[in-house]
Amino acid sequence: MSWFWMNIPLAVAFFGVWVGVPMWLILRHPDQGPAPVTAAVQASQAAPAEPQIAVAPQRAGLLAAAG
Repeated sequence: MSWFWMNIPLAVAFFGVWVGVPMWLILRHPDQGPAPVTAAVQASQAAPAEPQIAVAPQRAGLLAAAG
């Protein structure tokens, strides 16, 4: 029975680290999102959208030549 009570402080310490480290990271950097998402949003806002109609005749020509 004494082994059980010796493991309780160790379990509490592991649980505290398991919960505490992610919470500390979130509270320390609250305004930062995931890097790929923010990079994709910045890239989509910076680059103008190309018209899809201009690409369609080129694809049709490639398909006709391949077929």
